[in-house]
Amino acid sequence: MRRPALGFLFLGEHPPEALQHLVRTCEALGADVFWLADEKFYRDPFVGLAAAALSSTRIHLGTCVTEPYTRHPALLAMAIGTLDEVAGGRAILGLGAGGSGFPAMGVRRAHPARTVTEAVELVRRLLSGDRVIFTGTRFRFREGRLHFRPRPDIPIFVAARGRGMLRAAGGVADGVIVAPYASEPGLRFALEQVHAGARLAGRDPDGLDVAARVDVCIAEDPAVAREAVRPAVALPLWISYPNLSYLDPVPVPPPPAALLDVLARRQYDLIPAAAQLVPDAYLDHLAVAGTADQVRDRLQRLLACGISQLLLRPIPPPGGDLPETLRQVAAVAHAAAEGGAALRTATDRP
Repeated sequence: MRRPALGFLFLGEHPPEALQHLVRTCEALGADVFWLADEKFYRDPFVGLAAAALSSTRIHLGTCVTEPYTRHPALLAMAIGTLDEVAGGRAILGLGAGGSGFPAMGVRRAHPARTVTEAVELVRRLLSGDRVIFTGTRFRFREGRLHFRPRPDIPIFVAARGRGMLRAAGGVADGVIVAPYASEPGLRFALEQVHAGARLAGRDPDGLDVAARVDVCIAEDPAVAREAVRPAVALPLWISYPNLSYLDPVPVPPPPAALLDVLARRQYDLIPAAAQLVPDAYLDHLAVAGTADQVRDRLQRLLACGISQLLLRPIPPPGGDLPETLRQVAAVAHAAAEGGAALRTATDRP
């Protein structure tokens, strides 16, 4: 059985020197992928990943994730092709429906499954080096091509949480980023949808890479760790509102009215306020937080579901240091991977 990959995700809040230190630390800790979010309005992910590429030699570098609403797929192909050149063939395009910054820009996230599906097709055709005529329902591209020769097989991962997006990702992507499910019920549901989408498209589900994108906090006091992940749990609620159907597969209560009222205001800076209204049960299924042993056990169970990558965002506890948190999470993730294969074998027995 192939060893699961380990990826680490960071937002764009780090200046270049700090980001370069983080990528060197990730590489030294044995991580396979360094993911950088396209979180509006932080620092640009393609610029940040180019800086990371110049400070690393082995680790792959991916957007987690950018989107085709504010960045036309032709510009995404141009950007990821350029990044791949800088990185010497280590780039990954992580693509999703986005959401952060959309209210401020007046952008509406319409028809996400169709939009992302067409974006993947157009990006692939442009990376092939051909002159492209593309007429879709969401995008058009007339007699254009990239004026340099990128690597044609740059991997494209699609991030998804809802049923339609999960199936679309399984049908078109090289890899799928499942977020924010952090417990077995949600992750197994997501895998079922991804595999169904692959089969509908005539693809082999076993050929897909599936990454579980999970927010992680480790602290000696589990209650402290749980409080630290509240804003991370609130973020996808804010992004997905008003369609919160991704909560259906996990055993959590409906969002309370007070939380919905805050989400409805569509103000990004109210996410911390929304976080304080998130029911405690959400923390059990949409993030991983606790002691090192508790986190290891939770990650093992996620690996046992059959994913191929742990894509972790390390969240320091209050007063904690991010590089130290990164080292702790890496050690726990490696321990989980060693035990995860044995756990999966045991759970797969009839």
